[in-house]
Formats: sequence, C-alpha cells, structure tokens
Amino acid sequence: MLARVAIRLGHLDEGRAHAEQALAVARRTGEKGLAQQPLHLLAGVARLAGDLDRARPLAAEAIAAHEALGDLRMLAIEQHNLGHLELHDGQVDRARELFASARENAAKAGADELVPELALGVAAVATLDGEFARAARILGAIDSFLAAANLVLDPDEFLEEQSVRDKLEAALGGSFAEFYREGAGKDLREVSAG
Repeated sequence: MLARVAIRLGHLDEGRAHAEQALAVARRTGEKGLAQQPLHLLAGVARLAGDLDRARPLAAEAIAAHEALGDLRMLAIEQHNLGHLELHDGQVDRARELFASARENAAKAGADELVPELALGVAAVATLDGEFARAARILGAIDSFLAAANLVLDPDEFLEEQSVRDKLEAALGGSFAEFYREGAGKDLREVSAG
C-alpha cells in the first residue's frame, strides 16, 4: 500500500522501492499469490517511466501468476496493461489480441469496474486506425462514466488517456469537443463495443 500511495503522488522511485521490497518478501514466503500486486506495481512504475523493456517482462510474469491462480479480474488488468505496452512498441495486432482477451476475462469475472480502462484500450486502437470520431466519443463516455461513479483512472491509465486525447485533438482540431460531447453521457459499453 505504501508503494501505491507513493505512485499516486508521483514518487516513482519511492513506489518502486516499496514494491521491490514487497516482492522480495512475497518471494521468500513461497506463496505465489503474494507476488501478484508487487509485480503489478513494478510493471506500472516502469510503464509510467517509459521503460518498456523493463515493464514488458514484469507484466508477462504478472499475467502468468494470475493465470496460475485463476484470477480473471487481475488477469484482465495485466493483459490490458501489456496491450498498451505493445501499442507503444508498434505491435498493434498483439495489442488488439491482449485488449480483446482482457475484455473477455473481465466479463467472465463480472468486473464491471474495469469497463472505463478497457474502453480506453478500444479508444487507443481506434485512434491508430484513424477512427478519430469514434475514439473521441469513447473518451467522452469514459469521462462521464468516471464522473458519475466518482472514480479516477490509475496514473498509468491517465497518461494513456491523455496521450489518446492529444492525438485526437491534433487530428480533429475543434471538432474533437463536438465528438467528445456526443459520447458523454452515453452507455460506455455500447460506445466502445466492437
């Protein structure tokens, strides 16, 4: 939890240190389930720092741990996170596969709270595909969903959303706001389906 607080405050080095300490303790116990969260946090810190080479194996290790434990909710989160890493590395088809698997596993787990971040993966791919109006509508729906639920995105997801927003504003100019408003208030699942 100390790692989470530090990361939320933007203190990545402190967050990394706490997560590394937690991972060392978890590994000493021999209980695989205890390593899940420290791995998740370490992958997140590396992603926030832009260190894709460090983030990718940590995310892959976290995915393997969640698969072994049958934790579909956390598996969906890690697949989603790795999908963003693959997008940043230009592996668009692999990212599509990971985002699709993440949505499927979240649905199986009944993890409705993951809908906004999973929709963000759809918006990121739509942006790369040149579906700018659709992606802007998805962002509008994401933000209105979060506001209605009194939620905020995790720091790494916030940066991904900002990156998508910047690309869309550059591509759409003044019409971004129009498409964004069209998505606001609409059902997020419907807007991001497909």
